[in-house]
Amino acid sequence: MGSSNAFVTTSKKAATKKLVQSSNNLPSPTANGGTYTTSLKRHLYSQPSPTTTATTAAEDEELTPETIAEMIEVSFIQSCLQLSQGYVDVLKLFIVAVKTGYETNLSLEELHDLVQDCPVNSAGRDLMKEELALRREWMMMVYEMMKVLKVNENQAAADDDAPQTDNDSQTRVAQVVESMLNLQTVLKEEDEQSGGQQDVNVALTTLSVESAMEKLPSLTQLLDSIENPVDKAFLTNDVRVALLTFKVLDEERVCLEDAKGSRSVAKGETIPRPPIKGT
Repeated sequence: MGSSNAFVTTSKKAATKKLVQSSNNLPSPTANGGTYTTSLKRHLYSQPSPTTTATTAAEDEELTPETIAEMIEVSFIQSCLQLSQGYVDVLKLFIVAVKTGYETNLSLEELHDLVQDCPVNSAGRDLMKEELALRREWMMMVYEMMKVLKVNENQAAADDDAPQTDNDSQTRVAQVVESMLNLQTVLKEEDEQSGGQQDVNVALTTLSVESAMEKLPSLTQLLDSIENPVDKAFLTNDVRVALLTFKVLDEERVCLEDAKGSRSVAKGETIPRPPIKGT
């Protein structure tokens, strides 16, 4: 059993490096929709055979903090481009990259500094102030979600120091994280009332931002109270990142259970597939 877990962990780290680094030359999502998500499930959580362990172990050694920072730098710009077209494929890769930093025991401050100092400039220009703030806030959102969901507690980030950021950003992230925990409670109550017709994890991973906001009146009120359109957009995207973090974790669970042959299909669960715009 221990050997099997080692294979899975090694595969995840090595594949993360390969998959996200390759996004320097990502094709248009409209030309190859869903490729990134398909690759994520096929490679990132696959279990290698013993004959490939030496190769993947060598690749794993190359997954340095600097490599993780490069993954984040590249996938952030591609995420923004995709979101403008209605796709979230690469945003999921961004989440995976940040999650990898968390699991590597990098504090958020350390990881943020590495991304700032990354020599790669995939945008071909200096990022605007708002873009830098958005990237930092997304990173913070993933870290805070990892903490409250107690992901890999034995590999928790070395310290809880956050990068220097404005109070509005910290408050926004804290409110969204609290709302996500409330959302879990709401869905559990709905599941109990329905007699267990819908698995909570499945419900979480299929919610749209709009549907989640409808179930969270406090978050809707907060959004309505914000006058600055930039701050509104930040809050909406924070909710999107939080929901996709649930989805990434659930896809990891499904794929790891498939690799071990131990998965049972939950009520309402569907086979993971690439997201298709408009469906």
